[in-house]
Amino acid sequence: MNIALFGATGVTGGLVLDRALAAGHRVTALVRTPEGVSRKHERLTIIGGSPTSPPDVEACVRGADVVIHCLGVGGKGTGKPTTLISDSVKATLAAMQKHGVPRIVCMSNVGASGSGPWLVNRVVVPVFLRWLQHIIDDKERMESALRASPLEWVAVRLVGITQGDAKPVRVTEDGKGLAFTITAPSVAEFLLARTTGPEFLRQTPSLSN
Repeated sequence: MNIALFGATGVTGGLVLDRALAAGHRVTALVRTPEGVSRKHERLTIIGGSPTSPPDVEACVRGADVVIHCLGVGGKGTGKPTTLISDSVKATLAAMQKHGVPRIVCMSNVGASGSGPWLVNRVVVPVFLRWLQHIIDDKERMESALRASPLEWVAVRLVGITQGDAKPVRVTEDGKGLAFTITAPSVAEFLLARTTGPEFLRQTPSLSN
């Protein structure tokens, strides 16, 4: 399988990269800083560029069988509104349609579209985690773009990502009843599993350990 990967220099994206190569796949990764990818492999192609630039995105997506989008703003971001993720996914969807790539698997957040516990959405995030609200807002814009697309997609809504080993995951439709964290290897394995098969297509499963 040929995988186009966004966010390969992040913690989760790096794990997706490693696991994809270990599974025998070819990976083309678009990164803003190519020197940030230390991994060298005969089945890995690194493209330097912007995840919101249509020509750069097309160069990554062309020839792929599936896209895995792990791009993030980096930690807490700037604390200001952002459109980075939604702009990147919109550019990716356009490139996918142009080049006949059928499926995209994206990282989203529990909290998008009201998913998750009421207390967290209405009190904890607005009062104590205001920086997170801007990220969630952009993930909502991303999910809206996915829903408007004719392509196959899965948007995996995640709780806080931590270090640790891969563990069994808990999946809910509405984000309720989850733990507060999930390990990065658990996320990477779930994302890769969604590159084939019908499970969760055009859905937004919420995930924790």
